[in-house]
Amino acid sequence: MTYRAPAVLRIALAAVVGVDLVSLAFTLRAARRDALANGITAGAFAAVVSRPSVTAAVAVIAIAAAVAFGRRAGRLWEGIVALGGLALFSTAHAQLFGSPWRHLFYSGICLTGWLLGLAVSRRRGLPSDESYARTGAIALLGAAYLNAGISKLAFGGSDWLSALPIQAVIVGQSGLVADGLVSLYRSWVVNQPAVGAAFSLATVGFELAGPLMLLGGRTRLCVAIGLFAMHANIYVLTGILYWESMLLLALFGLSPDPPASAVVVGATPAPGTGDRMFAAVATLLALCAVLAIAHQARRHAQAGDYATASELAFPAPTFTLATVPTLQRVGPFTVGQRLAQTWSVDALDLSDEGFIVTTSGAPGRARFELTCAASQKRSPFDLGGTHIFYSSDLDVRDFEAAAWEVQAQLRRAADGRDTCELVQSWRAAAEATLKRARLAP
Repeated sequence: MTYRAPAVLRIALAAVVGVDLVSLAFTLRAARRDALANGITAGAFAAVVSRPSVTAAVAVIAIAAAVAFGRRAGRLWEGIVALGGLALFSTAHAQLFGSPWRHLFYSGICLTGWLLGLAVSRRRGLPSDESYARTGAIALLGAAYLNAGISKLAFGGSDWLSALPIQAVIVGQSGLVADGLVSLYRSWVVNQPAVGAAFSLATVGFELAGPLMLLGGRTRLCVAIGLFAMHANIYVLTGILYWESMLLLALFGLSPDPPASAVVVGATPAPGTGDRMFAAVATLLALCAVLAIAHQARRHAQAGDYATASELAFPAPTFTLATVPTLQRVGPFTVGQRLAQTWSVDALDLSDEGFIVTTSGAPGRARFELTCAASQKRSPFDLGGTHIFYSSDLDVRDFEAAAWEVQAQLRRAADGRDTCELVQSWRAAAEATLKRARLAP
């Protein structure tokens, strides 16, 4: 029987790359429009790549390269051109939007691993052999999940192993509106901390186990199914669908290993995971990932990484506080939550068209109102159509770390979606929670 797994994987990977190129082209256009509407000056690179004519040209060339890559084995340069298109679009979009869309990284990650494998095969004189390409794609797919798990622990610490993160995301995304079995399931997870903690622990555990997919057989099957189930559960609980990563997990994680009869004559088998050198290099790379992400987490928490004092000169607006002492959670924000290591959320209140996050730190207290109400005033911390107004007796430099962290929380929760819709849904969910609390005996 002919071993067709590499051909199927290559065609499917090319298709996902093509879809992501189209998606990034449209999102880049939207990011450029929003940046211009909000008075954001794009850098030279993003300004050029996001021009409609340039975006269209890059998209056509990269998609044509992806089609050529998928049609025949060993198309190294065509794959490199397609990968270059993904890199250009993703980088320009991240600069315009303020953060990258990581769910669109997976096709590029797998394509990178595939191309590295093809390069090895070419060096060995077998340009059409895709055994290394398949192994390379699985390796980088597993590495992506490893880095995701390390990042959760580095940025969130032990809090990521509690129920709070998943509870906050569920409430923020769905508002727990009672509309069927799915909402009952969501409410059950939110109201059962042990269940939420178990899901969080399983998420981190399976992500850290991502590289074990290289072992093949039942080990790869177990890890791939676990990660796929994680994404499926996240979709049910929050409505967030990462279809690219789920499809690639199903394709690469569940693809059969080649039988002995399918080995190309003259080819050297892909390196075995039992080899001592392989284990040593894999361990070294994992350690490098830990150190790099830990360093990134420390830099993220430093106030010096944020905007300068001159950029933060902005008169503090006034707004009406709705005193609601029983409010404990709004969207991704919870009372007692740590922000930028040295700040914490003291209180959450509803304003007329948004909500207010009151924070405290060593310098003092600062309040931040998240609202999409029409206003001629702007804040340097605004994100998309959402204003993040601030009020404090402190100098802006003293609380800017907390302000940028509030913006970062909103950006991560939005993950590319409309921030105003999220803020409004979070406020509605919080208001409904308060009404239920007032009516409770």
